[in-house]
Amino acid sequence: MGYGSAIFGLLIGLWSYRLGRDRSEFSPRVLASLFLVALVLAPYALGTFPWDSSLAMVYNRYGYALLGLVMLEAFQPAGGSKRTTEEWVGGISSGAATALALFLKASFSLVAFAFLAASFLFWRPVRQRLLGLAIGFSLVTLAVLAYLSFDVRAVLSDLQMAAGARAESLYALGVITNAWYNSAYLLTAVVLGFAASFVLEGARSRWRGFQLPLLAVLVSVADVGLLSTNAQYAGFPLIAVFALVIVNRVTAHQRQAPDAKAYYGRPFYATLLLLGGLLSLPQFVSDVFGLAYGAWQKASPSDLASVLRFSEPRLAPLLLYDGGIPRSNGRIYTTYVNDGVALLRRATRPNEAVLTMDVANPFPYAMDRPPALGGIAAAAYKNTLSDRYRPSDDRYFGNADIVMVPKRPSADDIYWVGFYQIYEPALLRRFSLAAESDWWYLFRRK
Repeated sequence: MGYGSAIFGLLIGLWSYRLGRDRSEFSPRVLASLFLVALVLAPYALGTFPWDSSLAMVYNRYGYALLGLVMLEAFQPAGGSKRTTEEWVGGISSGAATALALFLKASFSLVAFAFLAASFLFWRPVRQRLLGLAIGFSLVTLAVLAYLSFDVRAVLSDLQMAAGARAESLYALGVITNAWYNSAYLLTAVVLGFAASFVLEGARSRWRGFQLPLLAVLVSVADVGLLSTNAQYAGFPLIAVFALVIVNRVTAHQRQAPDAKAYYGRPFYATLLLLGGLLSLPQFVSDVFGLAYGAWQKASPSDLASVLRFSEPRLAPLLLYDGGIPRSNGRIYTTYVNDGVALLRRATRPNEAVLTMDVANPFPYAMDRPPALGGIAAAAYKNTLSDRYRPSDDRYFGNADIVMVPKRPSADDIYWVGFYQIYEPALLRRFSLAAESDWWYLFRRK
């Protein structure tokens, strides 16, 4: 997982740097690339403290980085003598990033489409860019669908299930609350858009003068929407990227302005850069600190005597420290896995496929056994499945020989109880209780 994130972070950094070649000034270009790299690599969940090292919700970091690439292209039209070439490059880039976001987490791709639509509205569509978008999106989509054996029906079914289940846990009040609690930050982004429009656009057309404020509103709405659907405590990475776009425009405007105008405009430029820093630096500094802290902890683990170790060799290098949220952490989760492994070794054969009725199924990997063809990658009631939107009984239990039912689920009750109640009748029809331990019931197929 660590090497995978490192590779992805390197690709995102090089991708961002190349994308900004004829769109950004050098300093903002480097800063944006470093920001996206740190966003990908920081080993803690967005919205938590940077010293709470974890790979939890790492896919959200990847999704925000992909959206950052779309913003750096869509909100910064290409210029210079190679504009035609850069429109091709930019279109392919955003098309590929949008397709990757679609298969990573569909909500991110919806935001990407909104940003692309805004770019067409605010700037004249260029034919080369449109064709590039189609090519980039199609190539990535075809590659992923080939990996999935072109089973488009299954892909759409899973997307519908995830969207339907997640919608049942979303409430307008929650979205409004998120916006209200973060209103100062959101308002600062809109103020930055207005101020930048006033300083940079001057007395140009009324419509063009409102482009940056409208983009600020769009980005703020997108950030609040993703915050609400991601089960994320805090964090507005898209506003931070928008601030970097403004910083780039300020830098370019100051460089191109006549000396006298640039001199008298310095207080305005400084104010815009200050606002941009207030919106982008906290996330960047937090991610850099989290990355450094995680690397230090990896090199010199602290308080090893308090860490309960996994019994299986495949899991032995993993160190889980005790923590408050979630409860599936530290010695609790380690005991949960170790007890289940011991029960499986006593009561099952190595060739029997194992399914776990919990948020995750750790045993096939931990014990190097074949996983059951069925189940769900991350079972969370009214988040990834619900009474209405769920795999059928046949699809869920698949070819499982053994079903492990926890006495102390790793998932919180709000995510587990409803999920278990859905499948309990089918479990009891198809499987019978064969063994149990302090932490588990083991069911074998009848």
